Amino acid sequence: MSATVKMVEDILNELAPMETAESYDNVGAIVGRRDAEAARILVALDCTWDVVQEAVSLGAELIVSHHPLMFHPRKNLLEEDAEGRILCEMARNHLSLVAAHTNLDQTEYSGSAACAKLLNLKNIRKETNYLFLGDLEAPVKAVELEKKISAVLAFPVRCYGDGNAMISALAVAGGADDGDWMAAKALGAQALLTGEVRHHNALAASMSGFVLFDGGHYGTEAPLVPFLAEYLQNRLNDVQCNVRVFPSQCAPFGSV
Repeated sequence: MSATVKMVEDILNELAPMETAESYDNVGAIVGRRDAEAARILVALDCTWDVVQEAVSLGAELIVSHHPLMFHPRKNLLEEDAEGRILCEMARNHLSLVAAHTNLDQTEYSGSAACAKLLNLKNIRKETNYLFLGDLEAPVKAVELEKKISAVLAFPVRCYGDGNAMISALAVAGGADDGDWMAAKALGAQALLTGEVRHHNALAASMSGFVLFDGGHYGTEAPLVPFLAEYLQNRLNDVQCNVRVFPSQCAPFGSV
């Protein structure tokens, strides 16, 4: 049996209901046709020019991305800007796009959950919509945990706070969620791994004895790609669809 874009959209909706996405978001089918065949699917964090070229080279009909295109409304479709060029290229190559963004961020296939798994945290639990907590096997100094996170994510991590602070419970909120540090502290964590740490939050957290790890928006969300690709492959296998799902190999900021 062949899969369609609509079938993939429905599977994603079961995993991460679209009504749970933030009101400002743009999720679900965005480009292409819902009735188009999707025998080859590329899963990516962002639908960049390189990702579109990767999809074309793989013979894919569908891209599933975490971050959507047309996140902000457009008034034209010209190739004079990066997004317009990407959209026109997708149309030329009959590529469809489905996005799962803030709705996916609230599930066990979020970047937060993926980071927690890769770090081998124990007793991983979802505490708020976007905040996951896990326990380390043994308490470690913040400076040592910074090194471990950098190695696991293969992305540079910056520590804000006392490098000698002992961390036994780590909160993870991938992407841009540094404002959740107070909630993480109240829930018993000694540190939060997120991206895009703002100066005022870094200062406030540090002065309160809490540690923030900034792994970057990309660095803390890219780990979701292989997990989501595997999930889609398994779900489509369950309904006996002849489909191949590929995790994107594109890394716009260097290593992944």
